[in-house]
Amino acid sequence: MKIEEQFATVTQIVLGKPLAPLKAYSEWLISHAPEGRINEKKSMVSGKLVYAGSSKFFLALGDRVVRADEALMLGMERKITEKAAETLTLSNAPKLLREISITTPEIIYSENIDTVESSAYGPTQHCLRVNLTWFSKYVAYSYWIRTSENIFGGSLLTDCSFCIRCYSSTKLARCFEVNDSNNCTDCYFCHNCEDLKEGMFCFNTKGKHYAIGNVEVGKEAYMKIKKLILSQVVSELEKAKTLKRSIYNIGV
Repeated sequence: MKIEEQFATVTQIVLGKPLAPLKAYSEWLISHAPEGRINEKKSMVSGKLVYAGSSKFFLALGDRVVRADEALMLGMERKITEKAAETLTLSNAPKLLREISITTPEIIYSENIDTVESSAYGPTQHCLRVNLTWFSKYVAYSYWIRTSENIFGGSLLTDCSFCIRCYSSTKLARCFEVNDSNNCTDCYFCHNCEDLKEGMFCFNTKGKHYAIGNVEVGKEAYMKIKKLILSQVVSELEKAKTLKRSIYNIGV
């Protein structure tokens, strides 16, 4: 899949070294975007594989799922009797509706190219294991991504590109472990930042350039420390396929 090649490209750009294979890093990528985890279930009608996301609605369906084309068929073929409809109450609804309260987690919109093992999406290109992802391409192990590309392990992102494990943000580019931020580029381990360019370990700040811990240190010092930090990050990822530190525990 092209998504595998793209993961190597994005890790090269963001971390300084290509990582592979993508699947080896899947648990680390999805760990802070649990709603994006894709569950494999069997259709109650055909036994065929159905992919369901982990957002609350899909989890509540349990195993009462079918494929999208099968759901359409059930809607035409199954119904309760007129007598049952007249006696329907909130108390007896579970019993009377059991045979028809089966649905599909496959919400697929518009044209999609090479998007697989995913739940709700479209239009997309070259996506893997995504849930609620729209107008995006090259996205994997992520949840609720919109108008973005080259996103790995993210959630609630809009207008972002080349990001790894970023969350609840807009207009990020080439970022790693960034949360609740807007219009930031080349940032690492940052939270609640805006208009930050080349920033590391910054919190609740805006408009800075070449900043570490909210203080601008200049390009030379910044790039030296950045190289050291990324070397440590890549080394740990290559060995363990995960990273102990994240934006959620870096200051704890």
